[in-house]
Amino acid sequence: MRELHRSYPSLTQIPNGVLFSDPAQGRALIVDQTHVEASENSPHVAPSALERLQSDVRIAAQTVDFEPPYRVRVEGTGTIQALEGVNPAQVLLAHAPPEPHWDEIGGRCTHACVRYLFTDESGLQRDVHIEPLFAQADKFYVMAVSMNGQPSVATLDAAMAQAHDEIDIIERLSNRIVSDLVGKG
Repeated sequence: MRELHRSYPSLTQIPNGVLFSDPAQGRALIVDQTHVEASENSPHVAPSALERLQSDVRIAAQTVDFEPPYRVRVEGTGTIQALEGVNPAQVLLAHAPPEPHWDEIGGRCTHACVRYLFTDESGLQRDVHIEPLFAQADKFYVMAVSMNGQPSVATLDAAMAQAHDEIDIIERLSNRIVSDLVGKG
């Protein structure tokens, strides 16, 4: 744990565990009796972040001595810049238009979002949510979560490989969905 504390300057005891954090870098690591959770949130996450997070999870999992099988959950959020002249709010409203009589109840609908749920043959689920980025009208905001339904990964190495693969899949899937929505608009 001392090795983790060097990477995360703030250490807080939480119920049944500990929270390591580095607020300046937007990083956190939660270790308790049931799981290890690592996250990094900032406008520009470095490509090396995944390797660093995987290293931190390995250290924490060995310290707590979690037994396999493992469950892997990957969450990602980000923005996709719209091409010049493309308005994400209009694209999404065209794809998922509100019923006119809804305006009578709730006021004029100005934005829409879409959400897609995918399940592969192994039971792994991917949930992709796309909406206009309200703070910047020329960007799409994307949130994606993937999780295997049951603890089914036999080794920590396999869990880390699955997490790495999932990051690539949800990034490609998010980009493709936005591209296709813009193409239909």
